[in-house]
Amino acid sequence: MVLLGAPRGGDDVRLGRFVKTRLRIAALVVAAGLLALGGCAAGGDSGESGGAAPEPRVERAVEVAEEVEAPASDAPSGVDAGEGAADSSAPLAGTGDAASAPAPDASLLKVRFIDVGQGDCALISCDNQWLLIDAGPPQASSTVYSVLRRLGVARLDYLVSTHPDADHAGGISGALEAAACGTFYSPTAESDTRTWRSLCERLGRQGVPITIPAPGDSFSLGAARVTFLGPVHPASDDNNNSLVLRIDHGDDSFLFTGDAEHEEESDLLSSGANLRADVLKVGHHGSAGASSPAFLAAVAPQHAVISVGGNSYGHPTDEVLRRLTAQGASVLRTDQGGDILAVSAGDGIVLTTKGAIDE
Repeated sequence: MVLLGAPRGGDDVRLGRFVKTRLRIAALVVAAGLLALGGCAAGGDSGESGGAAPEPRVERAVEVAEEVEAPASDAPSGVDAGEGAADSSAPLAGTGDAASAPAPDASLLKVRFIDVGQGDCALISCDNQWLLIDAGPPQASSTVYSVLRRLGVARLDYLVSTHPDADHAGGISGALEAAACGTFYSPTAESDTRTWRSLCERLGRQGVPITIPAPGDSFSLGAARVTFLGPVHPASDDNNNSLVLRIDHGDDSFLFTGDAEHEEESDLLSSGANLRADVLKVGHHGSAGASSPAFLAAVAPQHAVISVGGNSYGHPTDEVLRRLTAQGASVLRTDQGGDILAVSAGDGIVLTTKGAIDE
């Protein structure tokens, strides 16, 4: 594996299956609340700072990432510090099939699919550890900054850029202005775009290198386990070189596929990786070039989340929506319901569409 900053791994968590009840979810939310009370080869001038920033390290050996202080800086323009809106729909329940030990009591995994318009962003927490997967386009920087500030996130233990495209990596600069970063993951250390140069500049300020994970690499996020499944083979096309990762928490599972299309999906199917997941973050915003019938059959999701905004591409396509319906998955879209919150107690998932994330 190529490591440009290694994860601060925890003990392996053995996961398991118990019968879900929504009452237990609510009780665990209260318990968790009570407990809470007691990388880049190219770093260039982006025109966004007065001086040259340190270039992020590119390394080829396992290294424990140093803890860093969040840089002092002003919030991106347009930050909205308002509180979140009330729930706009009833919860949806889902369970998984994995055979493992249960997550500890009061250990909740929260997956927040943030509405960043036409782009992807998911903020995930478990046992006071935080993971951000993508952060939408550059114009979403203020949204991401605002969410992190509102939730009091001063440090992102892990930050994943599934690939360098602007609609996934553009808002990461806002995240790095709001919080310090522990370990930064990317499928590549090079991209000749202004978005990537800006991201590299901010990583350099924090002294954070990049980690390029290999399939099978994993780390603990509290009681949850995060495992990289792809790309199985490096690809010249950014979409098919997306980092693909699954999160297991007790019996519950989530699959994040970036913008992976049929080529990478086929590689994943051939690899024999465990693709089964209760919740699927639908690939490439519902493009017809992703979410093949064979791939969806292997994942067999009960719920499918599409992160999408107004666009000229026709995302999500009717074809993909039909495939998801045929698979029996309920579909939730950020362009229709705003932010989406998924809460896992390790033996069941409750999904809620929200106007804005406030927990």
